[in-house]
Amino acid sequence: LEIGVLFADLRGFTSASERRTPAEVGTELRRFYAHAEKVLFPEALIDKLIGDEVMALYVPPFMVPASGEVDDRVRGHIAHVMLKHTRQLLERAGYGSSGEPDFAIGIGLDFGEAFIGNIGDTALHDFTAVGDVVNTASRLQSHAAGGEVLLSARLARLVPGPVGVPELVVLKGKQEPVDVRRVRWFAGSA
Repeated sequence: LEIGVLFADLRGFTSASERRTPAEVGTELRRFYAHAEKVLFPEALIDKLIGDEVMALYVPPFMVPASGEVDDRVRGHIAHVMLKHTRQLLERAGYGSSGEPDFAIGIGLDFGEAFIGNIGDTALHDFTAVGDVVNTASRLQSHAAGGEVLLSARLARLVPGPVGVPELVVLKGKQEPVDVRRVRWFAGSA
């Protein structure tokens, strides 16, 4: 199935956690998760909360149930929602306001074919998505500084008009550099 994938990760969280109590770390994560939930639901499916990271899936049958197939109109709609959510998540965290953001968030986005469903044995299984699109979004997020979004060129092509600054990025596990768009909506981000 073709899906959109979002990974949003808190920058510097591991090292900052060394100087905080577990209760303080938990409070900060709950705030981050609350921001993600308010922005991403109901269009996106939050697949995982992985420590200081959120993984969300944009699944066409859930987002556009009336469409029988994934065509360019559906792809474009999903790409638009993904970018809207990304900007809203950064804004909820305080980017674009007069003060410092609550969190330094780096975001990676991709769109493509993935397996989505339960993986595992009958006693232990996990609902998730796997495939190159998931791996790419995850790796893109790791190259995004606080307040930045890196999206694959294949996702950027689904959005009318230019999006971000084109760049080739070497991603761990990829044979060739990946064509991406780096987006900095807010002055002072990164």
